[in-house]
Amino acid sequence: MTDPRAARLLLDPDEFHFFEPFLAREVTISQAAAILGCKPNSLLARVRRMVACGLLEVAREVPRAGRAIKVYRSAAEVFFVHKSPSPITEHGAWVRSRARLLQTGVQFAQSQPTRVSGDRIYRDGYGVVNHTAAVSPTENHDPLRPDEPAVFTASHDAVYLDFEEAKRFQRDLDALMGRYKTIGGGQRYLVWLNLVPLPAEASPVDREF
Repeated sequence: MTDPRAARLLLDPDEFHFFEPFLAREVTISQAAAILGCKPNSLLARVRRMVACGLLEVAREVPRAGRAIKVYRSAAEVFFVHKSPSPITEHGAWVRSRARLLQTGVQFAQSQPTRVSGDRIYRDGYGVVNHTAAVSPTENHDPLRPDEPAVFTASHDAVYLDFEEAKRFQRDLDALMGRYKTIGGGQRYLVWLNLVPLPAEASPVDREF
């Protein structure tokens, strides 16, 4: 892929979101809009831009009374965009996009029934400061209860691993994502897994969320 317009679209997570339904499959604008949860008219201008820069093409037309229905498909099965050899080059844009989507999901989850009534802030028996959702001053919220929304958020910036252990953890996360991402179901979920090494000078924070 050498067209700078097409490259920018493929590497911009917000733009790529609208291209994804067409990648290696045939769909109409109405079908793609249904997948994306947007109106066909709002998608039409984006489709025209993607056709103009060579990312999409009309695969076929379905005859009907009046104007035929165009069926679109990506112009290639696989796209390769030349850029820096570092896989982290565009990660900042993806992080910002996922952060916005995460906020949307958190707000949606908060609208569902839950036993959470506040926050508990305390230091546990291991000396780690915890800031966690709670049911009462003495009881932490248990998100794994069957009657709670299927929501999981956790992070820890003080996990110490040797390189071999970190690679094993990486493979475990990849296998877990692969296990669930193709199951299919009635509710869309955001799954955002991160594992990154921290430099020695990074400020330690003894908190877990």
